[in-house]
Amino acid sequence: MTMSSMPAQLILLLLIVFWPQYAASQTHSTIVQIAHGETSIDLANHTSWLITDKHTQLSDVQSLENWQSSYNAKPLTANKSLWGKLQLDLNNNSSEHYFLRIGNPQLNYVDVYILDDKNRILSSYLMGAKRDIAKRPINHRLFVAPLSQNTRGYINVYFKIADDGPLVFPIHLATQSTLLADEQFILVFIGYLCGGLSLLASYFLITYVFLRSPVRFWFAVSCGLYLLLFLNVIGVNSQITGISAYIANVNNLLFGMLLISTAKVAFAIMERVPTLWRYCAYLIGFITTASGLMQDSFKQLSIAIVLAIMAALLLACLAVFYHKKDKIIPNLMGTFALSSATIINFVQVSFYVSGTPVNTSLSWFFSIASIGSILLIALAIEAHERVLTQRQQLKQQNTISDLQHFYELFRNSAEGLYTSTLEGKLVTVNPAMCTLFGYENETHMLKQVKNANEFYADPLDRELLLGEIHQNGKVLGKELRGVRNDGSEFWFSISGQIKQENEQKYLFGSIFDITERKQSDISLEFLATHDSLTGVFNRREFERRLKKGLNEAQILNSELTLLYMDLDQFKVVNDTCGHKAGDLLIKQLAHKLNDVVHDKGVLARLGGDEFGVLLEGDNAQMAYLVANKLLNAVKEFRFIWENRIFTLGVSIGQVPWYQDIKSPEQLLSMADSACYMAKERGRNQIHTYSFNDEHMQRYESEISWVADINYALQNDCFELYYQHYQSLKKNTKGHHYEILLRMRDKDEQIISPNTFLPAAERYNLTSQIDRWVIEHYFQWLAANPEHKTQLKRCNINLSGHSLADKDLKLFILNAFEKYAIPYQKICFEITESMAIIKMDETLEFINTFHRLGCFFALDDFGSGFSSYTYLKTLPVDQLKIDGSFVKDILVDPIDMAMVCSINDVAKAMGMETVAEFVESPEILVEIGKMGIDYAQGYGVAKPHPLLEFQKLS
Repeated sequence: MTMSSMPAQLILLLLIVFWPQYAASQTHSTIVQIAHGETSIDLANHTSWLITDKHTQLSDVQSLENWQSSYNAKPLTANKSLWGKLQLDLNNNSSEHYFLRIGNPQLNYVDVYILDDKNRILSSYLMGAKRDIAKRPINHRLFVAPLSQNTRGYINVYFKIADDGPLVFPIHLATQSTLLADEQFILVFIGYLCGGLSLLASYFLITYVFLRSPVRFWFAVSCGLYLLLFLNVIGVNSQITGISAYIANVNNLLFGMLLISTAKVAFAIMERVPTLWRYCAYLIGFITTASGLMQDSFKQLSIAIVLAIMAALLLACLAVFYHKKDKIIPNLMGTFALSSATIINFVQVSFYVSGTPVNTSLSWFFSIASIGSILLIALAIEAHERVLTQRQQLKQQNTISDLQHFYELFRNSAEGLYTSTLEGKLVTVNPAMCTLFGYENETHMLKQVKNANEFYADPLDRELLLGEIHQNGKVLGKELRGVRNDGSEFWFSISGQIKQENEQKYLFGSIFDITERKQSDISLEFLATHDSLTGVFNRREFERRLKKGLNEAQILNSELTLLYMDLDQFKVVNDTCGHKAGDLLIKQLAHKLNDVVHDKGVLARLGGDEFGVLLEGDNAQMAYLVANKLLNAVKEFRFIWENRIFTLGVSIGQVPWYQDIKSPEQLLSMADSACYMAKERGRNQIHTYSFNDEHMQRYESEISWVADINYALQNDCFELYYQHYQSLKKNTKGHHYEILLRMRDKDEQIISPNTFLPAAERYNLTSQIDRWVIEHYFQWLAANPEHKTQLKRCNINLSGHSLADKDLKLFILNAFEKYAIPYQKICFEITESMAIIKMDETLEFINTFHRLGCFFALDDFGSGFSSYTYLKTLPVDQLKIDGSFVKDILVDPIDMAMVCSINDVAKAMGMETVAEFVESPEILVEIGKMGIDYAQGYGVAKPHPLLEFQKLS
């Protein structure tokens, strides 16, 4: 079978859409000679063309002379038609009937007229996609018009085309046998393609039902859509349905849906394609689908081609950038298949659109290429699914491994693990759970325990536990009492949550023994409120109860009394027998005291040898009686240690509550004051607090000063003053003065040291004050280098407590180095009374700083009764004669003799002397005559603030 050559379809499509001026400009011949045996002729080269008005009739056309050998293929306007005419010579003595075939099934209107050589109409056929397909002369998917039978000689053929699409259509003249052969081939090809696509679609749809893989579903849909699109393009659908008016519309609808399903297949194979690109691909499909609703065939075709190219490029790029690493082969196969299928689809469909006859080899090529591209996609999907299956199998293996690991953890866990129903039936337990509750093994425990309620000492605890889990979703570390198999109770910590498996809810729990820790916690709770040595309440718990009792007394106006006890002679036991004996004594005595107090009140140990008793309500009225019993109990107590017997006494301060007492601290302070007064008045007695007691008021005043001193130390409320010395023997250059201390109260009033220093000495605050003085004076000297250079000597007072404070000695040494103070410019003053009491510490301190260059002065010399006895022992450089002798030296000869005696002794020992309280020039002259070295007092210079320093005039 001989076939004429045909144009490449892709070029044809591009010419149609992008070069509408493309025209059939082939060589024109007037009469077509049909040779003997010639079965098919391409008539496009022999046709004349004319574009006329739409309503122009055949009779009008026959008389027109402006026929052309070519025409413009761009779409006609609505009121135009394309006429074609040709002349055939059928004198070939052939018995075959001839048929005229116009190969574009989408042409709206096709009118064919057959005329004899005298232009008489032999037959006419009105066909077209817009007309009833049943009225066509031959039921064919294309437009086929038979020439009149038994017609020989010359015939004229006129045909009229009216369409809104590109005017591209093949025209062939073929014999009946050739027409049947071509149609048979096409039917075979259609059957081959339909069968293959149907088989693929069915296979993937069936496997989707079993595997539930979305990619299989969408590929099955794609195969179905491709099949429908192919059948619609070649006109089979319209031939079957009898409706041919909407071929172009249905083409775009099916092609748009095919793009969407193809994108679904591609995205299922690719990895993590961004949502934006997915929507772009879907949007291309939706636009293509929507274009099927347009009425302009040319625009439909243009949109479809442009969007198809865009979709192919988009999917190819996404496949390159978002392919899965372990699926690169399926991705490349799928991408190549998608692109190949698109191109082959264009080529193949366009051949059928054109109706161009093809030879057998070329048809088979297109058939194999079409099926091959789709099969390639199928293979890509299978490869994709295989990778997914392998991954799923690996995941299952990992899951099995994890389950095995979990089972081993479950079996070997140190915690008791169990599963039970919400009703309490045990499902699983591990060996640790069996051991915890005293069962031999899991089987034994599951058999013996009828309900998980048996785990709990109080079965109601499980109900409360389940309620908490239902409320919060889980419970962590809830501490409960449990019961072992032997009936013994213990403490355990349980954590659990409820999960649902196979429509059944289970409680998953873990339990571990906390009995030791719980007992330890109970001990810690006891120790938090009780004294570890004696077992009675400690100070913190006593103060809490005192605060609570005080609040109730204020609200109810009830009675309350506080007893404060301080043991006498306890230090003797500690010093002679050691702390171990002292601890035992305190423990034994606490039991005696607790027996007396019993349920009458609260006994607590407040300090080393101090106890307190809180009495409330009616018991407060018996406070003095209870205090006497406690006093007698201590008197009668005998402590025996290593065959030695010790007796003790106790001083008791009693304070009844009054409305004016607002805080527990105030009440304790008053009780402490009362206890102190009991000691002051002879010890081993009871003293009741009274607001009118002068001794008590003085004591409380000292206590008040302690608070003020601490406040001044913390907030730098002290202020340094200085008082000049005057040399009585020679004129000396440089500053020579003594540093004095003042306190500034909250009202900015200056307070002299005689007011607050006694309280500081009594309560051991003098060391802290001395630190403050040295730190701030040395800091001031460092900040005033000119003054430091002119300084000859500065006297600084140190208390006796400071001399025994080793930390203070290190502090002073560091201060000298820190502020670069020359040692020889500082003279430390120590009092005679404290120096002789702490002689060893004083000597060590003096020797340390003597070696460095410091001077020492003995202050208030003469006030002690043993002054001369210890003078030779103390290596001081200067004696300061007590001012009580100096101030009356002009009127009291005894004072005169004492001053002369002290001066003479000092000179004999090589010491300088300083006279204090030099109040007048006359005294200054007199002591100068005696040979005293320096004078200090108001007669020389009054004290002034150091910050306002002025040299001695």
